Amino acid sequence: MKWGERTVDRLFFVGIGGIGMSGLARYAIQLGLEVAGYDKTPTDLTAALEREGASIGFEPNTKHFDKWFQPDKSERTGVVKTPAVPSNHPLFFKIDRLELPVVKRSEMLGIIAQNFETFAVAGTHGKTTTTAMLAHLLSETEGGCNAFLGGILISSGSNVVLDPLSKRLIVEADEFDRSFLQLNPMHAVITSMDPDHLDVYGDAKGFLAGFDAFSKQVTGNILYESNIAQGHAGMRYGCVTSRIEATKLDYAACNPRIESGWMVADIKMREEWFDAVKFPMPGVHNLTNALAALSLSDLAGADRKSSVKHIAKFKGIQRRFAYHIRDDNGTYIDDYAHHPNEISAVLEAIRLHHAGKSITVIFQPHLFSRTRDHMEEFASILSEFDRVLLLPIYPARESPIPGIDSQSLFENILTPHKHLVSIERIFDTLKEHPPEVLLTIGAGDVDQCVQPLSEWLKEDPLRFKRNE
Repeated sequence: MKWGERTVDRLFFVGIGGIGMSGLARYAIQLGLEVAGYDKTPTDLTAALEREGASIGFEPNTKHFDKWFQPDKSERTGVVKTPAVPSNHPLFFKIDRLELPVVKRSEMLGIIAQNFETFAVAGTHGKTTTTAMLAHLLSETEGGCNAFLGGILISSGSNVVLDPLSKRLIVEADEFDRSFLQLNPMHAVITSMDPDHLDVYGDAKGFLAGFDAFSKQVTGNILYESNIAQGHAGMRYGCVTSRIEATKLDYAACNPRIESGWMVADIKMREEWFDAVKFPMPGVHNLTNALAALSLSDLAGADRKSSVKHIAKFKGIQRRFAYHIRDDNGTYIDDYAHHPNEISAVLEAIRLHHAGKSITVIFQPHLFSRTRDHMEEFASILSEFDRVLLLPIYPARESPIPGIDSQSLFENILTPHKHLVSIERIFDTLKEHPPEVLLTIGAGDVDQCVQPLSEWLKEDPLRFKRNE
């Protein structure tokens, strides 16, 4: 692999177990490179990488790296890092002393993308779902695709699609740390631009300027969701109620509705219409994500008729409106939502598909800065649930911010049915207040509760609220 003036065939990933890093590591393994890395905790992802040939260490020191590193191969060795691993980790001091070349995850993705016809999905929300749906569509077309995903496909259990014969690459264009500015995609979609990562951008104006800079790097067509298209040059897509409204859009989903449990809409793809297309995931927000994927597949040259038929076969992504229990006893859904607008979209989808049911949410805030920047919005949307179990903030890469904690958020939530709990107290609280529809949301380690909760609820149907 070419890194500027240097060719590397040995890569060490600091934070190899991350969803983005592990995908790059898998790609490097496919290329025949020697791959090793560090991560704090063994997971299913790190176990899969080890089975595929990666050497991984978990000790908070340099012992594993020292054993793997070979001084006579230093000129062929590169390092990939992620912001999730603190800069004061002993590995970085060792790597600095050895003067090994280091690139960020986003920089490596940019290096790889230079060799492909790249299709990018940007936006505050919907990147992973849209990217996964697009990979699902293009992998079935002539020419296939490669894809790096921010989630695990239920169909394959993997976060990558690798086709060594394909010249297409599908990526998530992540706005954090301005990572998407490493990309020059052929075609791209921007799903949403709700201000986030203000610790990076400073304010909403700076955030929007970042997306503007990204849009200028797209070499072909750029698509905007209709709600954010005002003032932007490019193609437009979106959900509308009538075909008259659809005339203003290049791609449209008209008259979204529920038929026999399916989300259904009539689809316009530029000049062509398709009636009663079935969509696989609940909620209008996921219908919009699917429409974005169909739009990009059309720009890639995929057969429209095949695409609108094939979209219904998409099996979903782990932690994206994932049903773990859905029967007469009750319902349990898990989702990655961690921004107020994402939570609002999930709540709207639950109300649409489970009308009249009471909804209990277990929410783990993600990042002190995000909680601070959106305190009022979080409190407002959480107040709309019937019952709230609020967990401590998951800090990820951040240090605590004085005065910003779950207690301050808790005090702003208006519903009287609220509980500030530790993860250990979730089960006791649910025993006292059985749910009818249960939802877990958050981008931290709340996902580790999902399987235990699912098993616990299945053990005894009476742990769900009884219908009166």
